[in-house]
Amino acid sequence: MLEFFDVCIIGSGFGGAVCGAKLSGAGKTTLILEHGRRWDKNTFQQTQDIKYLKELYEEFEGENIKISTGRCVGGGSLLYSGTSLRAPSSVFEQKDKQGKRLWPFVYNRKALNPYYEKVEKKLNVKQLLWSEAPKRDGIFAKACDKAGYTCDRLRTAIVNCRNCGFCHTGCKFDRKQSLILNYIPEAEKNGARIKEECKALSVKRNGKGYIVVYKDLKSGLLNEVSCKTVIVSAGAVQSPALMLRSKKFLDNISDHVGKNLSANGDMFLAAYLPNEDCEVFKGKAQGCVTYAFWEEGFVLQGMGTLPISATVINRVRFKDAKRPCYWGIEMKRVMKEYGKHLLGIAVIGLDGSDGMVFLDESDNVKLNWSMSKKSKRVFDMAISRTKEIVESLGGELLITEPYQEKGGIITVHPLGTCRMAEDSINGVVDANCQVFDNPNLYIVDGSVIPSPLGVNPSLTIAAVAEKVSDHIVQKFPV
Repeated sequence: MLEFFDVCIIGSGFGGAVCGAKLSGAGKTTLILEHGRRWDKNTFQQTQDIKYLKELYEEFEGENIKISTGRCVGGGSLLYSGTSLRAPSSVFEQKDKQGKRLWPFVYNRKALNPYYEKVEKKLNVKQLLWSEAPKRDGIFAKACDKAGYTCDRLRTAIVNCRNCGFCHTGCKFDRKQSLILNYIPEAEKNGARIKEECKALSVKRNGKGYIVVYKDLKSGLLNEVSCKTVIVSAGAVQSPALMLRSKKFLDNISDHVGKNLSANGDMFLAAYLPNEDCEVFKGKAQGCVTYAFWEEGFVLQGMGTLPISATVINRVRFKDAKRPCYWGIEMKRVMKEYGKHLLGIAVIGLDGSDGMVFLDESDNVKLNWSMSKKSKRVFDMAISRTKEIVESLGGELLITEPYQEKGGIITVHPLGTCRMAEDSINGVVDANCQVFDNPNLYIVDGSVIPSPLGVNPSLTIAAVAEKVSDHIVQKFPV
């Protein structure tokens, strides 16, 4: 017999977990389907073992772009740095190439502030003291000051951090406030059911609402669930992929699905500071930020990095490195300086949303990225400003891939592929995240954010989820 729930939520990250807690709390029978498995402090590992990391992360690679996302109950919250920033007011006033405001008019910083506050309270977000920031962040702040720029402590969802440096492989001490410590247990306490290792394949209209077809990855069996309402929260890659697979079963799905992919201006940079002891691998993943270049379209943040990031992902090398530079003597040279004299710097900015998610003939996810003048200007200026800051302390900006070497990008903050808009001509969902022409079908995750945010997006995604879940409850079908 076909299972029935009031609502089926696909994904359990910053969109799905919030909606799950709110809908189940309103008495709606709730099923959450999660592609990944369950992890907690007893199963997290402080390791860079590739096999382990592949269980936690899902990676997508396409033309000029690579995307890493979380694949676990709690989504990216298990792997993020804990950095929790409200988007600056000017973010909501961004316009497209035709001069049209990207965000629906009901959205601005003032309108979202009450929902930001709710999420911050739930996640115990506080601004760090300088004494709580990693040593390397103090060095980065010193460099900013010497170059004539301001720098401040980050706001983070971390309580009594053990400063072990393994934020991106799961917190074994439950100090980072990931969703498995708040919204998800709240949802389950309210009666929500979570099915892990279940991949949604399609969403179909039926007389009562919708049918969600999914595959149980443990058994290999296909299953279906019937529901009044569906909330797609699978992220900026998998959500558009699911919508494209479901397009023939739904009504008038917008051609914007999969388009307008933003990397949120992500770029990793590295510096060599011979006169400083940076301790790049110790402490929180991030501890400080400078907004000094916001008018130029980006922020810079101090960034901790494990060796795998330096060697395998971003392939850090000195400017005068002799080829081959990814192994042998040149890699030894980098790693000799890694622990003490390397400094990681994260760029997050307002790129041109130049990417696309699409499906091939076999329904496999594909990506591409075509660098616009806007994106290139932001990335190039960020490199220039970072070089200026690093050199103020007698340092050297190193080469990192993929942008500096190949013109490509890596992002952990994909946005925009099912973007919100005032109408279906300009986006996929309305201001309440309901899919145009498909009542009670919602998308609530990073894919609906209609522009780059220029800061870490988790808090904004969760705030939008808090806002629209109130609407979903209020308008829930009888």
